[in-house]
Amino acid sequence: MKEEQILIGPVEYVKVIGHHGEARVKCRIDTGASRTSVDVWLAANIGLGPTVDVAKFKSAFLDEVRTRPLVRGIVEIAGVRFTLPVSLVDRSDMRYPVLLGMDILKSGRFLIDPTKKLPKRRGMEKSKKKS
Repeated sequence: MKEEQILIGPVEYVKVIGHHGEARVKCRIDTGASRTSVDVWLAANIGLGPTVDVAKFKSAFLDEVRTRPLVRGIVEIAGVRFTLPVSLVDRSDMRYPVLLGMDILKSGRFLIDPTKKLPKRRGMEKSKKKS
């Protein structure tokens, strides 16, 4: 029996799990990315690894081939856990520390709704002034 698809939006919370800890962070869903990428600082802090390979990729902005290390990672989205090689990249100048790619999306478990918004986190809502 086929599992029911889980509705996700263009930005979701994911849990990234390493040898020294885990982090719940926002990620960008990217159907144009073949592989999931994690920020190098985040990977170092939670102990992702070991390095399993090196991936070659062509930059979207530069006409050259570059390489990135691939490390063993565990990524959980919407309660579904994936153990897979993720690429490490400096995402410090980017809005989201994780980019979720087709290596996870091709599992067929998710349906992407571009209008879906992230729920507000508890304690993060703006407080209303008392009259």
